[in-house]
Amino acid sequence: MEEHILYRLARRYPQLLFPLGYDTKDSLAYKLAVRQGLPYSGQLDFTFSPQDRFTRVETPAGAAEVLLLENRGDFEHCLRALAYRCEPREVPASMGASTISGLINWEKIHTYLDAYEANGGTDRSGAFRAFIAEKKNYTDRLILLSSGVYSAVPPETAGLPAEEWREKSILIRQYHELTHFVCRNLYPENIDAVRDEILADMIGLLAAFGTYDPRLARVFLGVERAEYRKGGRLENYLAQGDPNAVLQDVNELIDLLCEKAAAAPVSDVFAFLLAQMEDPEIANRRFL
Repeated sequence: MEEHILYRLARRYPQLLFPLGYDTKDSLAYKLAVRQGLPYSGQLDFTFSPQDRFTRVETPAGAAEVLLLENRGDFEHCLRALAYRCEPREVPASMGASTISGLINWEKIHTYLDAYEANGGTDRSGAFRAFIAEKKNYTDRLILLSSGVYSAVPPETAGLPAEEWREKSILIRQYHELTHFVCRNLYPENIDAVRDEILADMIGLLAAFGTYDPRLARVFLGVERAEYRKGGRLENYLAQGDPNAVLQDVNELIDLLCEKAAAAPVSDVFAFLLAQMEDPEIANRRFL
């Protein structure tokens, strides 16, 4: 039987082997394993669905690694282990994805050092210090996805059978996160939370359906033409203030993106994204 991806990832990220607890990160075993890369013989506590998958997606900002976990409990457990340092924090039901940055990849470090010694190197400690002098050598950014419906939108609202909507939701969620991956790497100084969410939803919809559906784009955010639906996603991206105050601007941007997506077939969603980020009419939009 093929080894489950979580076993392989545990060789990179030993924190996956530790039990959840608010004191776990302060234990000597955790510090030795996670911070120093020493062996730890813990056990993985996951369901291990056959639907789990790990992929590398090529983007204009480089390859992105994506882990999809079918079971909601597995998604939450993995998020707590990797993003919250094994703290059993509450995970909102509306959270279906997370991009986790700065993960120390001990497998990458050990592989490099083993190759160094195999080639005749004798100063393993010196080689280690030189290797970790550049964070890009040994740290990862992992996109973690769940398999639930996107933005808590039920199938009947999406207008699709339940299983088809679930599959489309995974694609939307994946490309939504990949949009942030590309933009944060290529445009780190140009960030606006609301604009970026609208763009990320757009790329997700284009990847899943080949077209941009402004109705679904509004449903995802809790936006109607005339009013905001309390509890929608839009309020999550406004530090202060009434979402209704930006409603007109949100609707204008969705309409503009709809026009741009309809002007020509979108065969490459990333090329389309970069075109928007280079267009001052889009790139200079500010909601905060």
